[in-house]
Amino acid sequence: MRELALHILDILENSVRAGATHICVIIELDKEERWLTLVVKDNGPGLPVSPEQALDPFFTTKAEKRTGLGLSLFQAAAHQAGGALALSASESGGIQVRATFQYHHIDRAPLGDMAGSLMALLLSNSLICVSCVCRGPNGVFTVLSQDDETDAEAASPFARARVFAQRVREAITQAGINT
Repeated sequence: MRELALHILDILENSVRAGATHICVIIELDKEERWLTLVVKDNGPGLPVSPEQALDPFFTTKAEKRTGLGLSLFQAAAHQAGGALALSASESGGIQVRATFQYHHIDRAPLGDMAGSLMALLLSNSLICVSCVCRGPNGVFTVLSQDDETDAEAASPFARARVFAQRVREAITQAGINT
């Protein structure tokens, strides 16, 4: 995939398909240590198999498919940029996917439209509660998909998703994450 946000969208869709109702996306840029870290954690049922098996491109939980390339492609993108991908249980009992990338690595894909990926998730299921935490050189900024300000500004699910995406874009910029 050409941008990291599309890998995140794939993971978000898998979380929803597995039954998650709360999803947290963390975007962290540590310029001093030169790392970009992306984390997705949810409250779904967790992995039905070991992390090693879940990363196998020939494993999938979808009955209609024979391959599950999403996680293995994301892992390859991380390795290509001098990083790694790890799967573990999240604090809420679901899964946590953590990918790290050397920030200045020539083969690191751009972050892409993370706000657009989160908006797509909310448009496909407006009942999902999403939080996005942006940590960068300028501080930490958190945006929630379900809060009083968003609900007051936006009457329809589309309008709420659009307001949330705009706030995510602002948080990424405010945190100083320019990738």
